[in-house]
Amino acid sequence: MGRLFLDTFSETVLSFVFFILRFITWGMQWSMALAVFLLVMAGAGYFVYSVALEGGRHVSVPDIVDMPITEAAFMLTERGIELGRQSPVSHPTIPKYHIIAQRPGAGRVVREGRRVNVVVSMGKDYLRTPDLVGMSLEEARREITTSRFRVGSLARVPNDAPRDTVLAQDPPSGGELSDQGEIHLLLSAGSERPSAIMPDLRGTPVADVDAALADIDVALVAREVDIPNAATDVVLAQNPAPDTLIYQGQTVTYDYKPSVAGDAPSARYEATVRHQMFYDWFGREVRVEVIDRMGNRQTVYKKAPEFDDAARATYVAGTAIRVPVTYIIEATVEVYIDGMLEASYLLKDGNPPMKTN
Repeated sequence: MGRLFLDTFSETVLSFVFFILRFITWGMQWSMALAVFLLVMAGAGYFVYSVALEGGRHVSVPDIVDMPITEAAFMLTERGIELGRQSPVSHPTIPKYHIIAQRPGAGRVVREGRRVNVVVSMGKDYLRTPDLVGMSLEEARREITTSRFRVGSLARVPNDAPRDTVLAQDPPSGGELSDQGEIHLLLSAGSERPSAIMPDLRGTPVADVDAALADIDVALVAREVDIPNAATDVVLAQNPAPDTLIYQGQTVTYDYKPSVAGDAPSARYEATVRHQMFYDWFGREVRVEVIDRMGNRQTVYKKAPEFDDAARATYVAGTAIRVPVTYIIEATVEVYIDGMLEASYLLKDGNPPMKTN
């Protein structure tokens, strides 16, 4: 009986020992599995954070302002960056489908895959022209600039109306014109405007043309032509014709064939002045004036303060205004911000605009 008890007790102890050993082995196996699982999850988390969320390698955001949107998208793709949200707004000077502003800005360092959001120009707004006939020149200037247009060319003819009364306009009242487009005016010269008879300039050496018309203040414009067997360096044709009445400030053109290639005397040049705005200018008054070689001053661009969302998106820091200018020999372009001179540019003999302050 005692032996039976001892055998039973021994079996119980052995079973308990085996259970403890199996439990310890099971615990070690699950601990190793848990450690491996935690290592895998940590590695996956690091990969997601460093690659999937943060992106790949670092790249510099290129400057895509002023570019066509297709060219900008291609440049971003080359850098591993994507073109993001495109906000369309109208703009008075930047061509349609060109970039006005970008975010992040040029030079920012980002990871590949980052999106660059842009503001895209939809070109000029088309507006209706006001009725200016019968107004004085000063009244017409105010009405034109208030209506978001620019004063174009001015011509005067003898008329019984007071001097500088608007007789006609182009485009006419109610016509469609782009934002900041030009309205050309025909004005009364009154009864006291200096006049003269147009001399016959044909055959006159081009070097003597200025002297031939020195007694009356006219704008001379030379046009270079290439006519076989024609005499060189002399006037071949003119407008107005000889013996017609001409007036102070009138434009007189003449044709000539140069003996040596070069710029024509009193040649008419075209240039575009680009001025970059270094601060948000939606809430500022901007005015651009052109002063010709005779000292005549003309406002060619004007923007009143604006505070709506479209203006905030359009007139942001870093954008630029582009002002096309046609001039004879020399002109100065002045940019005013809130009535203060911001910058001036010298235009001379067809050379690129030169900033003078």
